[in-house]
Amino acid sequence: MIRKLFALILFLVLLVWSLLSWDSTSPEVYWIDPPEQLGPTSRLQIKIWDQGQGLQALRIRVHQANRSQILLQASYPDANFPWDKGTLERRLEVSLVDLPDLSELVEGKVLFEVWVKDHPSLGIWSRETVNQRSFDLDLTPPRIVLLSEQHYVRQGGSETLTYRVSEKVHSTGVTVGDRKYKGYPILSKGDGVYICLFALGHNQSISTPMTVWAEDFGGNRHQQEFWKKVLPGRFQKKNINISDRFLQSVLPEIVERTSQVQAATDLVEMFLEVNGMLRRLNNRQILEMAGQTSPKPLWTGTFLQLSNSKVESSFADFRSYYHGGQKIDEQTHLGFDLASLPQSPVECANDGVVVHAGYLGIYGNCVIVDHGIGLQSLYGHMSQLEVKTGDPVRRGQSLGRTGKTGLAGGDHLHFTMLVQGTQVNPIEWWDESWVKERVLSRIGIY
Repeated sequence: MIRKLFALILFLVLLVWSLLSWDSTSPEVYWIDPPEQLGPTSRLQIKIWDQGQGLQALRIRVHQANRSQILLQASYPDANFPWDKGTLERRLEVSLVDLPDLSELVEGKVLFEVWVKDHPSLGIWSRETVNQRSFDLDLTPPRIVLLSEQHYVRQGGSETLTYRVSEKVHSTGVTVGDRKYKGYPILSKGDGVYICLFALGHNQSISTPMTVWAEDFGGNRHQQEFWKKVLPGRFQKKNINISDRFLQSVLPEIVERTSQVQAATDLVEMFLEVNGMLRRLNNRQILEMAGQTSPKPLWTGTFLQLSNSKVESSFADFRSYYHGGQKIDEQTHLGFDLASLPQSPVECANDGVVVHAGYLGIYGNCVIVDHGIGLQSLYGHMSQLEVKTGDPVRRGQSLGRTGKTGLAGGDHLHFTMLVQGTQVNPIEWWDESWVKERVLSRIGIY
């Protein structure tokens, strides 16, 4: 009787163990967003998965012609008990640079072979999966031929560069120090011709390195310098006296309409938060809007200055703020303050599309118009708006009325131009000969 009971228990244990250990499926291999083209630095993402006892071994091999190299191999531990699971999933990222001898590869087709084996069911049966995928291997960086020859860049100013790229590319443009400016194709000039609007920030050195670059779909990158002459900017310094009356008149509106600033009993403390933290936040928001641009120019001709306006502050004034005779802050004013009659119509500087129409912190009621290929114009402190986001607008069309919303002491328009999010001196864009020579002639409009 005891023997029969023992045999029954053993049978049940073996049955449970068999059921828990049985795996009727093979491991699976998934390619995650494989690239259109493969280069030596391209990263391939692969997911391997097994729903049974888990993964046991992996090998990734690269084949080309009669040559073969192992790119990666790994093993994974078994589960300790039948009711446990081993390694069920792994995400891998591999690149050809991990090969023992990358120099053996040549341009053309290259085959990746992923072999996966799982742990055996009942300690006996393992299953294997082999997944192969072919890629076009490109090892040659694109070539760049400059079409524009002379480039004069002033601190805080803009410039354009035109060039031809030898092949279709993933991305291209101009780098100025740590800032990247995207190049846009000029279809009227033929295949592979690009224009890039770029800028030298007011706070960047005249010795800042500048290069034009292009990167293809395989990750091959080429960059080169171009001829340029860099001119120092002329920026003014101003002392601004801040009164309690001014603070009491402007801060409540900003606090009420801006969630990032909290009301405080100390007006100077609240001003410093608005003039510093909120200013930086607003400028980051403006930079983010740079991506909302048309890939082709939407404008022609020069840009308009506010009619019958007097310049009260010019671009990149360095301001020192005083309260009660004590210096409390320093900031750079990135734009022109243009004063006319109160509630004057604000004309759109040139054709484009509205990408922002609403309250924007220190800029108050603000409109930003996109003019294409990374060029935008900004209109701040307005008392009322007559357009909304998404509206197409024409040169000279009224966008609203001047005012003193935001961090403004009186009725005026804060105006600036932006090149891919970098605020630049509008004087160049108000100059007919500069716009024609340095931009429109290179695009092919003139």
